[in-house]
Amino acid sequence: MLDKWKYRAQNALVSNIMWSFLAKICAMFFYFIADVFYARFLGIDAYAEWVFFFSVANMAFCMGWFGINISSKVHITKSEEREKCFGAAIGVRMEVSIVLFFIIIGSAPFIASAIGYPQPYINLKKLIYIIGGMVFLDSFTEFFKQFYIGIQKFKELCLITLVEYFSYCLFSIFFLFIDSAPTSIAFGYCAAGVVVLVCNALIVSKKYNTDLVLQGIKNLQQQKKILKYAMPLVLTSLGGLVLMEMDTFMLGLFCTKEQISVYSIAKQLVSKATNVNMAIWTGTVASLAMITKENFEEKKTKFIRVSRLNNAASLIICVCFVLFGKTAIRFVYGNEYMAAGNILILLIPYYFLFCMSSLYANFLDFMGHAKTRAFWFVSVIVINICLNYLLIPIYGASGAAIATIVSLIPYTIYCLCDVQKMYKNNVFI
Repeated sequence: MLDKWKYRAQNALVSNIMWSFLAKICAMFFYFIADVFYARFLGIDAYAEWVFFFSVANMAFCMGWFGINISSKVHITKSEEREKCFGAAIGVRMEVSIVLFFIIIGSAPFIASAIGYPQPYINLKKLIYIIGGMVFLDSFTEFFKQFYIGIQKFKELCLITLVEYFSYCLFSIFFLFIDSAPTSIAFGYCAAGVVVLVCNALIVSKKYNTDLVLQGIKNLQQQKKILKYAMPLVLTSLGGLVLMEMDTFMLGLFCTKEQISVYSIAKQLVSKATNVNMAIWTGTVASLAMITKENFEEKKTKFIRVSRLNNAASLIICVCFVLFGKTAIRFVYGNEYMAAGNILILLIPYYFLFCMSSLYANFLDFMGHAKTRAFWFVSVIVINICLNYLLIPIYGASGAAIATIVSLIPYTIYCLCDVQKMYKNNVFI
């Protein structure tokens, strides 16, 4: 009987990884189709404006998550009354998203003027206004994706990821044919966000009892718990946005449009490659984090296997970057973006560090170590901003790459050491 249970659990684990992997492949495929189209259709200057704006948008997305999506995932996963807990979580998500929407709309003119409007980015003011809608819709898109991960419904995650990135690609290209400006891409993202929100609502309405969800929305005590655990995760979200976008943002402020364009292409290739690693551990960490005295050794062994698989996949992708990266960029994006190949090679250490730290950080969140992790993640913010400020004006895109790599080293060491310490001391929740 025990062997039969283990066999089913192992099959479920493999199935989760496969569905998660398929979701990431879909996201990468449609993202790069759209991005290559933007680069070739808009040209290097207009594409640079979109890239600069999208770095701002990504930072706004991270702020919009406000730690609530991960906090909700953890609480829903561990709750015995998931429908009510889901209702409380969606209530918190709605309230925070509405507040942030009005904050962004109200401050849009000041933000635009401060970071590059009307020169060199002539569409920036309109784009900042559109960010309000993008952040509102993205906060729900990310909320539902984290929800599916928490309850281990990876078929639904795969489906919604396919709809999301297909819609981004479809609507943005459609609007670009109407008006060939970066604002058209932003409108496309908003249209796609509405489609994804409707699809998520339909999925959840079929799965959950609406009355119980409504009861959860009124549960202020549960909402406070979710919001309280989200607070330290806000810091990690801010650190994440610094790690992902601060380099691109500062390149847009201090360097030429060519520098920001080629750096963005290389950084996006590296960032999207991490989806392969995330597919490996996204489908497993939620189950591996449920540790008791009885299953401690079994969970420890499985986690080590996942970690080794994650590292092996990282090494294979690094080799592919070295062998084929430059040729692929030249063939797909065109000769005017060839310099991105050198930046791609320079960013390989960042990719490897990010993949290791993300796996361990995700595990630590499930184990209730979000506060400590948030403290260490502050180092990423401080180091990254300081080094970007010092290196970008001198070395341009190469300086941004070096700053990104160095800023991640202390945090990665912490994540590795903390998880090892937990297993060595037999710590569990």
